[in-house]
Amino acid sequence: MAFVLIASLPYAAMFFAGGEAAPPPAAAVETLTIISPHRREVRLEYSRGFGAWMRREHGRGAAIRWLDVGGTSKILKELASRFEAAPDAPGADLMFGGGVDPFYQAAGEGWLAPVRLPAGLLDGVPRRVAGTPVYDPDGRWFGVALSGFGILHNRPLLERMGLPEPASWADLARPELFSWVASGDPRSSGSVHMCYEIILQAFGFDAGWSLITRICGNVRGFGEGGGTAPREVAAGDVAAGMVIDQYAQTVIDSVGGDALGFVLPEGATVINADPIAMLRGAANPELARLFIVYALSEEGQRLLYGPAGPGGQRHALHRLPVRAALYDAPGAPQSRPYDYEGAFAYDTARGSARWQLVNDLIGVCLIDAHADLSRAWQAVIAAGSPPALVARLCAPPGSEAEMDAAAAQWQDPRFRLSAMNAWARAARARYREVAREAAGEAPGLRRGGGRRGCAPVVPLKPETRNLSPGRTQT
Repeated sequence: MAFVLIASLPYAAMFFAGGEAAPPPAAAVETLTIISPHRREVRLEYSRGFGAWMRREHGRGAAIRWLDVGGTSKILKELASRFEAAPDAPGADLMFGGGVDPFYQAAGEGWLAPVRLPAGLLDGVPRRVAGTPVYDPDGRWFGVALSGFGILHNRPLLERMGLPEPASWADLARPELFSWVASGDPRSSGSVHMCYEIILQAFGFDAGWSLITRICGNVRGFGEGGGTAPREVAAGDVAAGMVIDQYAQTVIDSVGGDALGFVLPEGATVINADPIAMLRGAANPELARLFIVYALSEEGQRLLYGPAGPGGQRHALHRLPVRAALYDAPGAPQSRPYDYEGAFAYDTARGSARWQLVNDLIGVCLIDAHADLSRAWQAVIAAGSPPALVARLCAPPGSEAEMDAAAAQWQDPRFRLSAMNAWARAARARYREVAREAAGEAPGLRRGGGRRGCAPVVPLKPETRNLSPGRTQT
């Protein structure tokens, strides 16, 4: 009896005190749905940062539900399906990341809803960077971060191969780098797509396609997304690869030292905004607008380049902010993208209009037919790279005017499938014909063996012939 009385005293005190010790009801948590190609670390940091900002600035609980359907090209396909099924209820509030071109396409499809931001929020954001737009003047999308596209390379490996560090896209097409180049698949990754589209525009369509063909001939294997190439370069599986700056900086920091280098090809790349936009029919438009405000605020911008540790940040994102004044602040990135001047005018409208066509063109001609392309390129190298054979191997499937005309009909599935089948058949037939002719000019060509069935046909230093992947880095 005594034990029961003593044990009941706290509950009696709570009752007579009016229940003051009872826990307060949990605050309601609002959920924002974002479709995005961003990697896990970016999603985690924005979820943490936005949640803290909402609690502090608005006294509200907010969580983010991230929709991960793959890279930018897959996101566009997903949105097309969602809007076709439910034109006013896409099941997502925001589209975030992937470069400017997909947002031009989404705006053209009518998928984006204009957003009015607080007065003065964009005052510190320049309208353009290196000739490309940072935000839409009609408020349909807003650049949050800036990205550069270039080449990541493995210095110890290149030194052992006796090759200079690459400085231009053309360096990735050197015969000495046969089977030592990495690339993702542009059909899965918006950043990889941008590398190829930049080459097409910087060099002109015909010369650009020729260069892309030789680069792809050197590629060891095409990874699914844009993060595959930097990991392969860091591991020493390949010597160089096409990479967006944030992925390059991430692996450079993880490896440490001077083992890896990253370069923006001078005069042949662009600085591109990474935008955010509200989708038409968003279920939570007011919360979506607040997220855009947070992402463009100084706090949200510092999240892009802040180190792990201070302020609760757990992951360094290695991104470049769009607010120009932050580049003069302590701890700002070393790069100054607003000082970069491109040597060519990137045509965003054209890049957006032919986004899917370029992906399909590279996909069926250079990636799906990669085994035939690689054998033909190897044979051409062994034959001494006769200009006539190189020209035939790298001939584009049509003129740029023909490609632009086809892009206007690319939403017709029958037209698209017919064109892709014709390209694929013609490409494989040409590669096999060139390989046979080149082999006739180089009877000593060794077939089979080497890396994944391809012998390195260009003489290298003896110590580079048996390099073990992954053992060249540190």
